[in-house]
Amino acid sequence: MFTPQTIGYVILLVTSKLDPYCNHTTNQMTSTRFKGGIQNGTVATDARARKLDKQCKHVKDEIFALLQARYPQLTLQKKLTKDQIPGGIGACEPDGGAWFYNGVLIAVFEGKKQQDRGNAIERWFKNNFVCRAINPDVSYVTFCTGEGAYRIWDKMLGNLTYGQIVKALNIAHLEGFDQYNPGGNSAYLNTDCFTKEFLSAIMIKVITERIESLTVFE
Repeated sequence: MFTPQTIGYVILLVTSKLDPYCNHTTNQMTSTRFKGGIQNGTVATDARARKLDKQCKHVKDEIFALLQARYPQLTLQKKLTKDQIPGGIGACEPDGGAWFYNGVLIAVFEGKKQQDRGNAIERWFKNNFVCRAINPDVSYVTFCTGEGAYRIWDKMLGNLTYGQIVKALNIAHLEGFDQYNPGGNSAYLNTDCFTKEFLSAIMIKVITERIESLTVFE
C-alpha cells in the first residue's frame, strides 16, 4: 500500500519537468473572471487545451510503468475495444486511458476543456455511460480546464456562480467537485491548468484505491 510519504516520493520520480503553461502554486479554482470570446494571446485551439491532452496521455504511461511493477495484474488500454463495449457499437478513447485490474475496469481518466465545442459534452456522457455499463463501480475522473471551469462565490448576488463546464457536468457530480469520490464520478476544476505533479498524484491515488478495494478480501 502506498503511504502519503511514498506517494510524495513517487510523484518526484515522475515529474521531471513542470508544465510551463501552468501556475504551479496551486491547482485549485481561481476567482479570476474572464471576458467572453477569444482572448488576446490565445487561439481557438488554446495551448493549454492541447497541453492537457498531451499531459494525460504522457502521464498515464509513466504511472502505468511505475504501478505495474507493484501490481502485475494492472493493465492500461488507450481505448476500449468493440467487444468490450456493450452492444459492440461506438468508441471510447479517454485521454488518460482505461485501467483494468484482473480484467475489471477500475478507472478512467478524461481531460475536458471549456474550449470544447460541438458534441464534446455529449461524448463525455456517452463514454461515462459505456464505462458504467461495463463496471458500475468504475472511478471516472475528469480534469476540467478553461475559463468555464470554476465555481465562484458572488458577493453581490450572495450565491455561487458556475462556469459553463460545471453547469454541463453538475448532474453527474452531485457528490461535489474537486474531491475524489471512490467508485463514482470525480471532476477537478482549474481555470488555468494542472501541473503534471497534480495529475500524477490523483491518478496514483485513484488507481491504488480501486485496486485495494478489490483485494481487501483476498
